[in-house]
Amino acid sequence: MAVWHFVPRGRNLILVDNDGLSVIDASRLRAAELACGFFVANRTTLLPVTEIARAAGISRRTFHRYFPTKAESVAPLFDESIRKSNAVIAGADPGTPILSVLIAAFESSLFGTDATRTRALMPLVFGDQEMWAVFMRHLHDGERSVAPLLAPRLDLPSDSLAARTAAAAVASAIRIALEEMVTSGSDPLAVYVESLAQFEEGPLRRRECQHGVGTLTLTDSDWQTANREDR
Repeated sequence: MAVWHFVPRGRNLILVDNDGLSVIDASRLRAAELACGFFVANRTTLLPVTEIARAAGISRRTFHRYFPTKAESVAPLFDESIRKSNAVIAGADPGTPILSVLIAAFESSLFGTDATRTRALMPLVFGDQEMWAVFMRHLHDGERSVAPLLAPRLDLPSDSLAARTAAAAVASAIRIALEEMVTSGSDPLAVYVESLAQFEEGPLRRRECQHGVGTLTLTDSDWQTANREDR
């Protein structure tokens, strides 16, 4: 059960629940959960707003106040998964290996109590261009928010390019895992872990040729040569 209390925001006191959500944000999240449940039950997102609003327990007018477009009705769920993931990362013991922290964050945010919904909803989102665009925008927001959380665990300045790159690798691994789950039925956690391992090794790192086939890579000398040629 939600416990409400006041917290200062700017010059005002805002009523928030135990997850830090304001009354309006909590209401939007609840409406989004019901709307997405309606999509899943009907196995499509091609539904009239009037029916979606009714399923969400709100009027059509309130629906449009909460969500500028129908596609935006999935946005609060993505925001919630980001909050859950970031909370796991922020709360993990500093000595915990980074991969273990990221796996725990991935599982808790998408495949914990929300696993059934994630598996049913993401194929619908993937098949809806506007909803996929919403997902990608919020994934980018999540990337920016997780960079300062990853930085101290990697001994990096929080505003460094290296921290942003690490966050981009995590966001890309999430996207790849969900895409593979939808398109090939792969285990998303296994794909996520493998993707992180690939990023950890360095996709652009020089590798030895295998079976006579080389891997396209860029070494330090390649970058230097390219810079000279650009001049």
